[in-house]
Amino acid sequence: MGIFALHATGRRYVNVFLDPAQACNLRCQMCYFSDPEARKQMRGVFSEEDIKAFAKAIFPRAIKLQIGCGAEPTVYHGLINIVKLAKEYGVPYVAITTNGNLLNKDKLRELAYNGLDEITVSTHGFTKNTYETLMQGGSYEAFLQLRDALQAVREEYPSFHIRINYTINEDNVEELITFKDIFKDVLPNVLQIRPIQKIGNSKYCNFSLDKIRKEYDTLLQPVVDFCKEKNITCIYPTIDNLWKLEAEVQEESHGNSTIDSLTYFYISPYEGWKEKIMDPYHETFKDYCKRTKRTTYIIRSLLGLTGSGSPEEKSSERTKNLNYNVK
Repeated sequence: MGIFALHATGRRYVNVFLDPAQACNLRCQMCYFSDPEARKQMRGVFSEEDIKAFAKAIFPRAIKLQIGCGAEPTVYHGLINIVKLAKEYGVPYVAITTNGNLLNKDKLRELAYNGLDEITVSTHGFTKNTYETLMQGGSYEAFLQLRDALQAVREEYPSFHIRINYTINEDNVEELITFKDIFKDVLPNVLQIRPIQKIGNSKYCNFSLDKIRKEYDTLLQPVVDFCKEKNITCIYPTIDNLWKLEAEVQEESHGNSTIDSLTYFYISPYEGWKEKIMDPYHETFKDYCKRTKRTTYIIRSLLGLTGSGSPEEKSSERTKNLNYNVK
């Protein structure tokens, strides 16, 4: 009902997820960019005109813009301009997710100055060997330099949020405890611990979570306790979450699924994107909603007349949902 009210009155309620370029500077072993065949299919890049058209069409309805979802946003030459556009259209919260290897203090400062609210730095290891093995093409020294640059920029912009995203597998989970040492002087606002999931035909293929479950109290709990002590928001899976994920069991109510699909809008320059997403040159978000019968969908959902499906914009590329604990 809340979403219906926001939708009917033209208010903001959409989370826009944007990959401006289907490219990455690294070949992380747990990612589909480690698959040569997948990379051949991922060559799209939005032009500056495309981004401006999308901004005009959908940013006025966006409550959040997330730049970098399945690809690396810092390879896009116009990243700063996207942040600027979002703020010009009044988007309340703008965030990027990045491996950070192409960023330095000056680039970070420019992003923060132009309105970037949050940066999520993805890492798969806290030692040089693990980091550079799982994040092929990456530099552990660049990661440490980025850590220091983040602290310097946050001193200038205190509201600038830092999030660390650590994807755990059986080969890197033991290093998670060293988070306490790596970030002892640069406390992030959020630590998100994500269990490995199968994302395409990645080079890394050990998807077992058995070791993590068996040694949960030794491997994960001390990090959760450290975050609590240091007032860091920790987003992490419970043992029950891990069981369900490995068994591919998802307990998602229809109500949550409907809310997710209505607030989620993914934009990427894959082939035929104008036909498959929306054509911002010829339709506004209001036009898009009319074409996809969004108001009808919301009303039918309120009346319990829809199935478990979702509107057209729900992307098939999304990974399995997982309920996390947040402390």
